[in-house]
Amino acid sequence: MFWTRDGEELHDNVDHGEILPNHDGSFQMSVDLDVSSFPAEHWDKYRCVFRLSGVEEDHVIVLGSAVIRTNRGNPLLLFIIIGAVVAALALLIIAGIGFLVYRKRNANNNTPSPASGFELTERLNQPSQ
Repeated sequence: MFWTRDGEELHDNVDHGEILPNHDGSFQMSVDLDVSSFPAEHWDKYRCVFRLSGVEEDHVIVLGSAVIRTNRGNPLLLFIIIGAVVAALALLIIAGIGFLVYRKRNANNNTPSPASGFELTERLNQPSQ
């Protein structure tokens, strides 16, 4: 198993894994290609070639975004996450400002009048004339 670009075998950025046996008598192997330095537009030039002795045709897989497993994030998903975080922060800020305005308005409405409080209690407790 090996990687090619435009028909030429690659050796740089290639990590040959171990050949591991499966319980059914078959095997598995991996040859990883580090694509971090390759632009995604050029991935279709790369091919993974599996050559098995005794079989005339090679099994070839073209590198493409549909078949590759990569650590590169989905930019749309990243924008959605960032948008959700920004929206949540904006909502918290608006709610905080609204709460402060509400408290300030209610604080002005709940200010005791000069005739209330202690003075009102004294007047109500005085004997009637």
